[in-house]
Amino acid sequence: METKKQVTTKFVIGAALIAASLALGKLVLIPIVIFPGNKTWQVSMFWTYLFSWAMFLPGLYLAGKEGWLLVTHKYKEYGDKTMCKVREHGRNVTEHTARVLEHPVKVSKALTRLGRK
Repeated sequence: METKKQVTTKFVIGAALIAASLALGKLVLIPIVIFPGNKTWQVSMFWTYLFSWAMFLPGLYLAGKEGWLLVTHKYKEYGDKTMCKVREHGRNVTEHTARVLEHPVKVSKALTRLGRK
């Protein structure tokens, strides 16, 4: 059984490989646009594009199941935290509204002179 640190390390390495692969795959287009007729650039960018896929697949494998478990755990944890905060703040808003309705705010004389009530 792997520890949480090992799972996190695999996920980070996998995510980094995926991000680098996606960035490299998009950067391949720049030389092709700048040097449209140059066969050397086209061939080298083709091989670079294939290499980006070679980076993507191990990244997907490393971040795969472990990454999925980590992400779903974090998402559930975030959802639980969010719902707790919504309940807490909802209760605070209700109590504040009740207090305000019990004691209406008096309009100041300065606002009355300006025609605002």
